[in-house]
Amino acid sequence: MNKLVIVLLLCLPFFASAQPGVTSVVDKNGKKYYEHTVEEGNTLWGLQRIYGVSVEEIVAENPDLKEGLKVDQKVYIPVTKESISKIPTSDYKVRKGETLYGLSRKFGTTVDQLITLNPELKDAGLAKGQIIKIPYQEKGKEPTIEITRPVEELPTSPNPFVVDTVVNEDGSEDQVSFQFSDSTINHLVMSHETLYKVSKRFMVSVEEIMRINGLTSTSIKEGQILVIPVKQERVERLEIKPVPTERDPETGPLTFEPKEKYKVALLLPFYLDGGGNSRVQQLATQFYMGAKLAVDSLEKRGLIADLVIYDTKNDSAHIQSILADTNFLTTDLVIGPFYQDHIATLSVYCLDNRIRMVCPVATSEDHLKSNRLLYEAVPNPNVSMTLLAQHMLKNNAQDHIVLVKPELESDIEMYNAFRDAFQSSPVEGVRPKLVETSASSFTGNIRSGVKTLLVIPTNDQKTAIRFMNSLGRWGKRSKGIYVFGTKEWVNFSDINNMYKNKYNFSYASSNFVDYYTDVTINLNKMHRGYYKTDLSRMAIHGYDVLNYFTSEFFFPELENKPTLVMDGFNMQQVGPADGYRNSHVFVIQQEEYELFDTEKGHDD
Repeated sequence: MNKLVIVLLLCLPFFASAQPGVTSVVDKNGKKYYEHTVEEGNTLWGLQRIYGVSVEEIVAENPDLKEGLKVDQKVYIPVTKESISKIPTSDYKVRKGETLYGLSRKFGTTVDQLITLNPELKDAGLAKGQIIKIPYQEKGKEPTIEITRPVEELPTSPNPFVVDTVVNEDGSEDQVSFQFSDSTINHLVMSHETLYKVSKRFMVSVEEIMRINGLTSTSIKEGQILVIPVKQERVERLEIKPVPTERDPETGPLTFEPKEKYKVALLLPFYLDGGGNSRVQQLATQFYMGAKLAVDSLEKRGLIADLVIYDTKNDSAHIQSILADTNFLTTDLVIGPFYQDHIATLSVYCLDNRIRMVCPVATSEDHLKSNRLLYEAVPNPNVSMTLLAQHMLKNNAQDHIVLVKPELESDIEMYNAFRDAFQSSPVEGVRPKLVETSASSFTGNIRSGVKTLLVIPTNDQKTAIRFMNSLGRWGKRSKGIYVFGTKEWVNFSDINNMYKNKYNFSYASSNFVDYYTDVTINLNKMHRGYYKTDLSRMAIHGYDVLNYFTSEFFFPELENKPTLVMDGFNMQQVGPADGYRNSHVFVIQQEEYELFDTEKGHDD
């Protein structure tokens, strides 16, 4: 008995409504459909979750839904292999003499559905004692069998509303939007109701109702008030307007109407509820501090923008809840997020809803493909190596260039990016020779009396240390030798700074800050005045990113553009239908124990 109770409690959270298998399966025009009878509290959103079929598909099969759901209304939901594979199931032990047809009648399903859930039955048939999957069947008042595929795995709509074309009986078409928004209702428990029946009525899991109401058991009583989370839906008939053909061309930049006031959304992992990575939290806060200074500065130039802050944490579900708020659709520019796993979700949403998005961290260029609204503000390491190779082709054609292959597989992409760009990028005159060598034999390729550029693309500290030690043991004169690593080497304190200085350590980067320039000093003063603390690199990054992109997007004709402090931007479209990457590069070199931009040279 105790085991039965435990199984019951484990199962309860996964039930939200009448399940496929209990609902009748009917044939219409040669296709199979679940015939769902609408109960009070049912929503299209809930039907999507229960049957594993999208709102769009349900609406397409039921044109009368343009008026919304009504109690006792019949809704026909297509039965597909995908939807069958996602429905909750339980294990069933086959008894002697049972057939597939008999089981389909017994459990209110079809033979095809049983075979879809159990592909092995197609050829082998049934055997006594065999364990098979069957659609969940409610027995009595409460379920007592274990769910093996929870309802929570069913798809949810990525957008806060769905627009579909509904065909009327006369052949005409209506454009209808089904808009969903989060809300709650207070439900008065009736004498005959159990928590399971309440969850079934409102299509909300028992677990969710218990969490929101602080319940420690499934026991409820008559007259009790339960707070129920629901998806309120509004059905509206849309007026179909012709779209100008020039509004959204298939390639090239898009145009946007100017506004008097813009809305900029900042989606960063602040972890305001506590927990999370403290270092990431600190960087997000610093980025926001710089962005806020930029908004205030831009206002003085006539650009009015509301900076709306969203805490993404490191939670994909939380980001989906942010995007489900219809107010987010009024956003003009999204900046963020930091975490790579969230970039795809947010960039797809922005593309679907025509919102420009700036990614403030380096990311994969895969996200830029077929998304003209995505801008990568910081080149990824491979792009930096590509830009460094192009820089050397232009500025070091007469020098001896040696590419050292790194030891780690994780660095090989950077190595290949440099080599491929060096060998294929356009060049004036004769293409200089690129010598390729290994970390164990590179010293044999150093030429005496000739300026030699040693390029070793690695972000690994141990590899960098071994390389510099090998160069130091080589022991010959260092004059004319330039070592090109990556920006990460700046933080490799275990490499003797004397070696970095001796061999003119250099690297390519999209940003470089000189704390002694007037513009940096003035920004630091402003930062201290606002926050009573000194300026950080991440705050400067937030300041530059917001300054540059808002002025470029919203004030493209502005002649007196804001002065950037640290970042350089040269946004180039990857392909005619793709997004934009930052193709600006500073080549930074260490000399006399100080870093400087080689393009500008030393300050006198």
